[in-house]
Amino acid sequence: MFSIQVLLNYLLENVVYFTLFAVFISLVRHLVMSYVSRMKLPAGPRGLPFVGYLPFLGKKPHKDIAKLSDKYGSVFTLQLGVHNVVILNDWESVKEAFNNDDFLGKPTSSVFTVGNPTTSFVDDSGQVWRDHRRFALQVLRDLGFGKGSMEDRMTDEISYLTKLIDETNGEPMNIHKVLVPSMSNNISNLVFGRRLEFEDPSRQAMDKMLDQVAKSLNIIGLLGTTPEWLGKLIFIVGAIGSKKKFDVVSGIFDKEISSHQKSFNVNNRVNDYIDGYLAEMEVRQRKDPNTHFTLAKLGENSRAFFGAGSETVRTSAEWLLLLVVKYSEHQKRIHSEIDSVVGRDRSPCYADRLHMPFTQAFINEMFRWKTILPLNLMRRTLKDTTVLGHFIPKDTRVMANIWAVHNDPKVWDKPEQFNPNRFLTSDGKELLKTEALIPFSYGKRSCVGETLARVQVFLYFVLLLQKYTISAANDEVLTLDDNFGLTLQPKDPMVLRFRKRV
Repeated sequence: MFSIQVLLNYLLENVVYFTLFAVFISLVRHLVMSYVSRMKLPAGPRGLPFVGYLPFLGKKPHKDIAKLSDKYGSVFTLQLGVHNVVILNDWESVKEAFNNDDFLGKPTSSVFTVGNPTTSFVDDSGQVWRDHRRFALQVLRDLGFGKGSMEDRMTDEISYLTKLIDETNGEPMNIHKVLVPSMSNNISNLVFGRRLEFEDPSRQAMDKMLDQVAKSLNIIGLLGTTPEWLGKLIFIVGAIGSKKKFDVVSGIFDKEISSHQKSFNVNNRVNDYIDGYLAEMEVRQRKDPNTHFTLAKLGENSRAFFGAGSETVRTSAEWLLLLVVKYSEHQKRIHSEIDSVVGRDRSPCYADRLHMPFTQAFINEMFRWKTILPLNLMRRTLKDTTVLGHFIPKDTRVMANIWAVHNDPKVWDKPEQFNPNRFLTSDGKELLKTEALIPFSYGKRSCVGETLARVQVFLYFVLLLQKYTISAANDEVLTLDDNFGLTLQPKDPMVLRFRKRV
């Protein structure tokens, strides 16, 4: 008994030393394992222990990573935090990899499911991802997305926006403040089956959450490169300032889902994504009580639609507005094309794009020149594979630098210049198709809402230019510089003048 008590006292007195020793052993083990795994991967720059190359990436990491190709080629390895990540830095490597099913996996991500153990289909892999992606595409088709009914809803939302713009009488206005809820309402219609008033507390809470996440991606990106336990700890202590906002938004989605459950009838027409999911879940649960179609998954998928569908489209629209202000000669040409094809007496429709080559070329060049998502969300290899002759082991993280693809001099002539004519035939009458333009990623894991996004961007842009001549607030010179976040956001203030065309 005495000896046991002595032993316990000894352990208690030295617990700090034992803990430090255990941590030391763990760190040494990590360094050894990291070194061994790195030997199998493509060559790349060496970073620092535990943080890797992160300290050497500046405020525009997509450009810093692109420059590394000069020394290491288009496929190389970067240690980002505690993880080795294979970088794909040109069109050839991205095309080969993303056409290969070996690259369809996803690592654990915190971008759209931060603070929640349940993942959305954005972060799923395997059969769960396939089933939910297939279902999402089917619901989009059933709800008329890509058809007239979808466009009618969007046109109504844009009409509400233009009423607010008209109230300024051509005086400077912050278009960002009204674009955020307007474009988010298109996702509200998809997910909830209804729009939310701009002053609705739920609307404002969701928009604030999206804005917080967008501005915090440098830290959220870090969550994806730290050990899982540390990522959770950072979130819990509120390091990105979004814990409370996340909880509020989660409550909003839970309330919407609960409301849909109460009114749900499998025999009724599906009016939105939640209704469609509840119907699919009921069918699948009859066949398999353990189906991966669950209420928790529905909540995460709904949040992912808002996270992925609102911010990217709104940022695209803002860049288009800034670009027509910067290049007034292009604005005049787009005005002329709109007047010729659409006129002033009806609202534009997505089919009009087929007769508006310069407007489409201008939009495409915006997608290329200001790559909205410069660094593609990470993939994970499902088995040992290769890309451009480089061996990539199973479970390796892979990231495509889409900005580098869009600025690859092997593909684009003078890529640093904004030039819509690069997408047109020499006579300017037809739009050229360029496979290397991939603003919504590429392959089977490309954005599920790409069509929805393209329709929104076209309709907002064309309808606003149909009605207005757009200029800077006080004729100041725009820099067109950007900030790296969830998207490549404009650094210029979005304070513009919208004068009615005569």
